[in-house]
Amino acid sequence: MKQLVQRAVEILKDIGVDYGDVRAELIRTENTDFRNARLDDCRTVEAEGVGIRALVNGSWGFAACTGLNNDDIEAVVERAVDIARAAGSRGKIKLAPLDIQQGVYSGPCRKDPFEVSREDKITILQKASDDMMKDPRIKSSYAQLWFEKRDRIIGTTRGDLIETDLIFTQPTLMATAVAGGDAQSRMLQDGARIAGWEWVEESGIESWGERAREEALMKVLADESPSGEMDLILDGLHLSLTMHESVGHPTESDRALGWEANMAGRTFVNITDQGNLRYGSDMVNLLADNTLPFGVATWGWDDDMVPGQKWYTVKNGIFQEFGSVRETAFLIGKKASTGCCRAMNAQCFPINRQPNFYLEAPENGVTPEDLASEINHGIWIEGRGSFSIDQRRENFQFGGDLFWEIKNGKKVRPLKKVIYRSRTPEFWGSLDGIADKKYFRTMGLLTCGKGEPGQSARMTHGASYSRFRGVEVGGGK
Repeated sequence: MKQLVQRAVEILKDIGVDYGDVRAELIRTENTDFRNARLDDCRTVEAEGVGIRALVNGSWGFAACTGLNNDDIEAVVERAVDIARAAGSRGKIKLAPLDIQQGVYSGPCRKDPFEVSREDKITILQKASDDMMKDPRIKSSYAQLWFEKRDRIIGTTRGDLIETDLIFTQPTLMATAVAGGDAQSRMLQDGARIAGWEWVEESGIESWGERAREEALMKVLADESPSGEMDLILDGLHLSLTMHESVGHPTESDRALGWEANMAGRTFVNITDQGNLRYGSDMVNLLADNTLPFGVATWGWDDDMVPGQKWYTVKNGIFQEFGSVRETAFLIGKKASTGCCRAMNAQCFPINRQPNFYLEAPENGVTPEDLASEINHGIWIEGRGSFSIDQRRENFQFGGDLFWEIKNGKKVRPLKKVIYRSRTPEFWGSLDGIADKKYFRTMGLLTCGKGEPGQSARMTHGASYSRFRGVEVGGGK
């Protein structure tokens, strides 16, 4: 791949583009799926390709090909340059400065999952699936082990050259119970990580089946949610989706610039809000971190060749800075990119994506039960569920995966069909308690949709148990 990238870069330089980069990728994906305690899918797929960007007279051109064939690369380069030239001199793209980048980054992986036998993977999923299906009221079960190995090389006409190899791992389990004319599911997963087989071992997926079964049954037999203004205790897995939609997307710089209006619209946050907008209570410290260990957006460098960065999106409740790329940095008043440029694969043009980010948790010794002890009437929510958010990322509603009613400081009964509604600044403004960092959990997301044509991207979010006051709750019947 390196020779192919270097050859394409030389062709771009010979043509005389203002800037060009070449991204070659080899992606190997393996998934083993069980449905209803039977092997449903068991395959490994490989994909390879090259994507080329050319900047000419302030306009981008992009072209890509599948495969890693040297014979095709000249035509791909010429096509990217022709597309850039077709825009004439109307382009105004200026890239923020960046030192020359060279190096190699390997994600943390102690045991390559592709070297673990398929039989071992099937044995694990079979046991978990059998445990889920031991009660006849469990009508459906799903279990999956998913792995991806992504090798990529990026070179530029400036002289940059980086190589990365990353392995992603995600175990998942879900049981669906049917009783009393209702069906409810319980999903168990902590999302994906840049890690190897050790993440499967640490997750304990072999023992998840019984828990998924019992909690699905508890959920389907539970009472439906009461309605009214209540306090909430939300775990880190649940908050991963809430912060993704109500903080991550609104603080992407391309939305603030009006470039992105797909996938639930633009944003209520303005460029002039940096350093000024009250986004939440003083306890809200949301840290963007593309150096996060095991984070699925920790790639060493983004597709602009910007090294992984770490910055506050929100600090002490005040919005600080957008996630940006080299193309948007100057336009939002910054001198450098925060390193948020990523493409789904070599066939896609890289765009502004969310970083890893999380709600900082203190070392305060506070337990989730301590947070609940100060609630007269509220709901405890774990895991991710449904969501809906408006075109400005301001008004939203979220469900969850497991619910308990809290009365007089104690969890008193399980619930189902819980939905809460709020506005982004009001919701984060109602945060008044965070449990100790030892309760901090992350969720690696693999399928964040954005762009047109649509692309999916990856990032990790996290939090400790957190308490929100006076949130509108309504049944999801």
